[in-house]
Amino acid sequence: MIMRQKVLTIVFLGALFFLNSCKQSITPGEGINVVGDSKIDIPEIEAVTDFLVNSGDYINSKQMPSMVSAEDINDNLSMYFVIDVRRPEDYAAGHINGAVNIAVNNLLAYLDEFVAPSVYDKVVIVDETGMEASYIASVLRLIGYSNAYALKYGMGAWNRTFDVWSNNISSKYSNQLETKDYPKDKSYSLPSLQTGAHCGAEILQARAKTVLNTPFERLTISAERVFANPSDFYIINFWKKEDYSKGHIPGAHQYTPKEDIQKSKLLKTIPTDKKVVIYCYTGQSASFLMAYLRMLGYNAFIIPYGSNSFMYNKVIANGWHAFKASEKLNDFLIIKGEKPMGKDFNKQILNLGTDAPTKKKKKIKRRKKKEVEGGCG
Repeated sequence: MIMRQKVLTIVFLGALFFLNSCKQSITPGEGINVVGDSKIDIPEIEAVTDFLVNSGDYINSKQMPSMVSAEDINDNLSMYFVIDVRRPEDYAAGHINGAVNIAVNNLLAYLDEFVAPSVYDKVVIVDETGMEASYIASVLRLIGYSNAYALKYGMGAWNRTFDVWSNNISSKYSNQLETKDYPKDKSYSLPSLQTGAHCGAEILQARAKTVLNTPFERLTISAERVFANPSDFYIINFWKKEDYSKGHIPGAHQYTPKEDIQKSKLLKTIPTDKKVVIYCYTGQSASFLMAYLRMLGYNAFIIPYGSNSFMYNKVIANGWHAFKASEKLNDFLIIKGEKPMGKDFNKQILNLGTDAPTKKKKKIKRRKKKEVEGGCG
C-alpha cells in the first residue's frame, strides 16, 4: 500500500485510554489505588464507569458529539481517513474518494490489524444518515480512538444523490407534545456486566465487540411506536432544559447533554429493566449516548431522525437543529465502483496514498499487569 505523504502529528489516543488495553500503562490519578495480580475486586460495571471517568469522561466532555461536516472533509481529505460502513452495493454506487468500505462487525479487527489510524488528523465514519456513524464513532471514542468522528447527516451531506433525510422529516405529532416536567425521582442499580475481562479497558473492548455486532436497524424505535405507547419505554429527552419546557414527547424525562449522564448525577435514574428510548434533535447526538449506555449494559434505543421526524415545524420555529436540504446537502465528487479511488484521484489531491499506513507491530515485553480502579496499570 502507498504511504500517505501528508501526515499530521500523531493523535494521542485517549488521554488515559489505550487501544491495547492492559498491555499498556495508565498513570494513576490522585487518590487512585493500585491493585495487583491483574484482577479487579469490584463489579465490572463499577470498574468500567470509574475507568471512563478517569479517562476523560467522553460522554460529558466538550468533544461529544464528535461529528464533522462534509465541507470539512472535502477541504481536508488528504489528512483524514474515511471509512464507509454502508452496504457494498451502496458503496459501489458512489463513495467519497479514498474511502474504504468496511463492514461494521469487522471494523475493530480492521483498525487493529491493518491500519494505523493514529497518524490521521481524523478517522471519519460514513453511513447513510449520520446516526449509525455517530453510534460507531462513540464506541470508538470510548475504547480510545480520540480522533474518531462521524460524517454529519450521512452520505447525502456529501452528495445529494444519497439524501434519505428529506423523506424522513415530519410534523405529524407536533400537536401531541407536552410541557409537563417529569421528575427523575427513582434510583436504580447499574447494569451487571460479566465479560470475564481483567480490567476496565479490557471490559470495554469486550463490550465494543458485542455492541457493534448488533445491526443498527435493530436499535431504532419509530416515533409512531413511541407516541402510540409511551408508557412502554423510559424516554430520554436529550435536550437543554429550556428546550424541553417548550414541548416534548409525553412522559419524556429531560437529561442535559454533557452534564447529567454521570454516576454521581443522574445515570442511576435510568432503569435497567425497561427499554430506554433516547431522542435529540436529529438522532445523531442520541446515537452517541445510546452507544455509551449500551456499552454499560443498558437496553437503549433511539428515535431515528430525532425531533425532525415528528415535530419538524416546531424545530424550525424554535431555531433548533433542523435538517434543511438547501443547507445540509452538497454535490461533492463521488467515486463509483468497488475501489476506494478514482483513476484521476492524484490530479485532484496531491500526495495522497491509497490506504491508511500499515500498522507496524512492536514486540511488547511481558510484564505483570496492575489494575487502576478499572483501568490497566
